[in-house]
Amino acid sequence: MSADVPALAVDRLRTTFPMGRGEPDLVAVDDVSFTLPAGGALGVVGESGSGKSTVARILVGLTRPDAGEVRVAGRLREAGERGRAARLRRAREVQLVFQDPLESLDRRLTAAQCLRHVLRLHGADRREASRRAAELLEQVGLGEREAGARPHRLSGGQRQRLAIARALAAGPSVLVLDEAVAALDVSIQAQILRLLARIRRESGVALLFVSHDLAVVRQIADDVLVMYKGAVVERGACGDVLRRPEHPYTRMLVSSVPGPGWDPSEVVRLRAEFARAGGAR
Repeated sequence: MSADVPALAVDRLRTTFPMGRGEPDLVAVDDVSFTLPAGGALGVVGESGSGKSTVARILVGLTRPDAGEVRVAGRLREAGERGRAARLRRAREVQLVFQDPLESLDRRLTAAQCLRHVLRLHGADRREASRRAAELLEQVGLGEREAGARPHRLSGGQRQRLAIARALAAGPSVLVLDEAVAALDVSIQAQILRLLARIRRESGVALLFVSHDLAVVRQIADDVLVMYKGAVVERGACGDVLRRPEHPYTRMLVSSVPGPGWDPSEVVRLRAEFARAGGAR
């Protein structure tokens, strides 16, 4: 893929969910547009209900948008694509890593078997699948003992490493990570973030990192989008947004990140101020 062609180009996505009983539809994603450069790292930040995870699900084909376009490496993602060939093509383009890795791991298979299974689905023969699975396990820091273990026998950090390896086995140009370190201890979070940075550097895969935690996003992302009530309310270079947040919602999020001189009362004040303003976009 040419460096001039974005890994992802998202244009005016909109998604609603019916509420039933005469209630108006919930607007989960409202006119969201962004680009992710080839090999880049973009953070998507917001609290629960902001629409960030719905965007992630749209990108991998788990949720259909009502309107808008998604282009992966310049190719338009057609909403009506069906069948095994289309699913495999989407998997080779974009892979999703969940907060709970067991959502993507077959508990009946060992770590090595899980990777070999994915590789065989994408056309590798038995010998190539075994060789590549061993390489992927080494790449994510899992040894022979972990290779022979089933997911429930691995620690949380090891399971997330395996989930990342499984995603990479499809050979995607984009990894979408939806709260991928949220359930991990801080020390394990740091290890996984360093692993992702190394994978990005070595393989050129682009990262879309979805999180509620600005402190985590600033460790991995070049640029950041801030989402509130389904819409993007602020965007820019990660450092600039953190140092000089412009939108009241972003200021509230930034005030929640502990650091030198952090004042918890400022968090309370900004939340109250934002609530009094009605949480306007």
